[in-house]
Amino acid sequence: MSTPEPPPHADAPLRIVSISDSESYLKWATQLLSSLPGIEAHVYLIDNPILPTDEQITHAIAGTAWAGRSIPVVTRADLAHIIADHHADIVLGAATGPIVAQLFLTANLLEQRPALVSGLPGMGLPASTKGMNYRRLMDAFITHSFAEVAQYTEVSALTQVPCEIYLSRLPMLRSAGVPESKAETAETPQTLVFAPQAKVPESLADREAIVRALANFASCHGESSVIIKMRSRPGEHETHHELHSYYDILESLRGEEVPGADLIGLGYGPLDEFLVPGAALVTVSSTAALEAFDRGIPTLLISDFGFDRDLLNEPFADSGATGTLAEVAAGDIGFPTSAWLAENYFHSDDGRLRHHLKLLAVRARAGQLPNRRSAVWKQKRLLIRAELRTMAPTPVIRAYRKLRYAR
Repeated sequence: MSTPEPPPHADAPLRIVSISDSESYLKWATQLLSSLPGIEAHVYLIDNPILPTDEQITHAIAGTAWAGRSIPVVTRADLAHIIADHHADIVLGAATGPIVAQLFLTANLLEQRPALVSGLPGMGLPASTKGMNYRRLMDAFITHSFAEVAQYTEVSALTQVPCEIYLSRLPMLRSAGVPESKAETAETPQTLVFAPQAKVPESLADREAIVRALANFASCHGESSVIIKMRSRPGEHETHHELHSYYDILESLRGEEVPGADLIGLGYGPLDEFLVPGAALVTVSSTAALEAFDRGIPTLLISDFGFDRDLLNEPFADSGATGTLAEVAAGDIGFPTSAWLAENYFHSDDGRLRHHLKLLAVRARAGQLPNRRSAVWKQKRLLIRAELRTMAPTPVIRAYRKLRYAR
């Protein structure tokens, strides 16, 4: 463990300790912290079964202040010392709910606790009572759209989690204002990129239908390329487990000699490398769509499966960027309306998040944060899963990882 740092002066930079457990949360944390001026941040990964590989870590921190640096991996037993050694004003729980629950419980029991902040690494709709309960001890939750503010304010009241709800832009969105399409009208994409998600659509038939549409496009547009932009390589972990792998589906269709299937490539690495002029993006519901909008890349949200809470795509229903699998096959890819963009995730960034965090830090240094100890017993009831993920003996974790690799 490092030598403890001296306590901060009142005008010292905000000291933030961030703990992540997976690739997507690490990406969000490092991008968020890199966008905040006047902070001193320390980023860690906690050892757990969904710990990202070295390659996933490299991709996650690309383009951030942590690019090219090593991200320390710590255990649950290290957390209290890390927070105390850095004299953290704020602990950022950039991890899945059970890990955040354990982290915040540890931080809350310190003699002078830091402010506890959490958030989600992408679109946070629909707001979840389960996720809020895991974060019961937090002081603030970061949202990324007006709709998210409304829903999480409602869920905060419903679950009796008395936290502040902050609005900030997703840190990977870089456009100064409302983005505009950079493609010519009715232009056939030079590269058609499909961004999968682990959870939706769930059925094998729906996933296969998507790959068949991509193969149809590839077969009919020999001058264009088609890429499935994978989130992980076989054997690597993501935040959510994928039941039917697109890798396996593509291999199956190639084996059936489906026209165009052999023309589809698999892409790995940061999404930025694929969102280039001449490209178009297809997805069901993904933060990747927001990144494509941000870069002015034509984007299609597949409508064949509907738009609802279960598919995590409800906000896109009236975006103007929806389309069918037949339109995917034809390469007919559009772009959302300016009105939708302004209302959903592309609001102006006025720097208020930095202001809110500064106020939290001042309160933490002055010992003026609310006493959450009365809520600790409720939190402990939710920690069985966290205990399994952070306290299991090393042989158990290794065995679990081997099972995951074999899938």
